Amino acid sequence: MARVRKGDLSAKAAIMGLLVERPDTINGVKARLGDKFPGARWSPSIAYRAMDTLAEDGYVRIAAEGGERSLHLYEATATGEGWFRRWLGELSAPVLRDTLRAKLQYVDDENELQAIIAAIREQEESAFQCSEAANIQLNMARRRGEFGSPRGEGWEGRLRYALMSDEVLWWRNWGERLKRLRENLEGPREQWEDAGRGAGAGDG
Repeated sequence: MARVRKGDLSAKAAIMGLLVERPDTINGVKARLGDKFPGARWSPSIAYRAMDTLAEDGYVRIAAEGGERSLHLYEATATGEGWFRRWLGELSAPVLRDTLRAKLQYVDDENELQAIIAAIREQEESAFQCSEAANIQLNMARRRGEFGSPRGEGWEGRLRYALMSDEVLWWRNWGERLKRLRENLEGPREQWEDAGRGAGAGDG
């Protein structure tokens, strides 16, 4: 499966959101994090590290101690909820700091390039598979009536539909981007001029 590019979604923000929803233990947060962001693949220890950071920042506190650290009940502080609400209302402009592009900048020979092309092909196939799987989930949710009124009167249904349909599009676009990149890396010299014209067709 393809790895999700987290963009500006940090584990800190994701976990803070879960605790704003309701107090929870670290074990509970780990389970909810996996349910809400199944493709993000944060490390198993991320909930511990993020909780330490949030506590140091004064954003969470222990509401009730458990028998061990993973069972302490954590809750959001007023400071933490304020930070999260501000984060929720902000959108960062995209920046070109892509790991794949960085690796290509450091390619030193044809063998290294071919190895990256093979990895791109694998990720490309996985991205399209993820898009298909997300589309199946979208259609199943639609048949089950999970989006509410067809007129879109309930905000919860509109939100769920927007997120699920966006996931289909996100994976498809990611796959198309990888496909184009791979084809350009594999393509013969005669294709360069045509590819350049296509990429810049909207300029000017």
